[in-house]
Amino acid sequence: MNLLDTGLEMGLIRFDEEKNFITYMDQNKKRNYNNPEEKVQAETFLTLALIYGYPVTRIKQFVSVQMGSETKGADIVVYADDECEETYILVECKKEDLTDQQFNIAVDQAYSYAIAEGAKYVWTTSRIKNQYYEVPDKKPKSRIEIPDIPQFGVKKLAPYKYVKGGISQTDTETYESLEEPDPNKKQKFFELQVVSESELTKIFIQSHQALWGGGQRNPSVAFDELDKLIFCKIWDEKHPRRNGEPYDFQIFRD
Repeated sequence: MNLLDTGLEMGLIRFDEEKNFITYMDQNKKRNYNNPEEKVQAETFLTLALIYGYPVTRIKQFVSVQMGSETKGADIVVYADDECEETYILVECKKEDLTDQQFNIAVDQAYSYAIAEGAKYVWTTSRIKNQYYEVPDKKPKSRIEIPDIPQFGVKKLAPYKYVKGGISQTDTETYESLEEPDPNKKQKFFELQVVSESELTKIFIQSHQALWGGGQRNPSVAFDELDKLIFCKIWDEKHPRRNGEPYDFQIFRD
């Protein structure tokens, strides 16, 4: 069962008969599901609730953010408290077929919203591309790139996201709950997922565009660099490792 089916079954979302509109039930907000960004937003909302475990009452969508004299709209805000007063994670959702330059602009936009709202973490996603940041307390404009955002109840992140077999962290002295130490709370790690050919093609196109740099590098040179990355990725996936051992080809935090 995929996220949309689970969300429908649990009553988190609802579609009209033609599946043109999606309603987020907790906030009673109806949106145009034909909008490519809305598809990403729906999946991101359900990921936060169903995979990362955040209570739906702490996840707010389409939140107004005051930026100087202007009012902007943040796609998703996750709060650290039931009263939804302490901003914890700010999420910006974009459509899949985004250029690398457009995605970087979205990252800057999300980060500026996070600083304005006092968020601790930032997640920018187009579903096929994700970037995560921690906002430092003392120098909030200094970005700290991280492998993932925390799951609900996990205070300190592991330095990686993907492991062989996708297991849970049991080191409760290092990974504590958000509010009180909880020996039963474990960080979930992720196994690599099989993607469709069309999705893989989109990833390759975006990767090549990023390496090409909008014409700053010779296209054939960019293609050669992409070949190297593909080789490293395949080698890492085929390299023998035990369950629970992290993959090498991913973002690590020092």
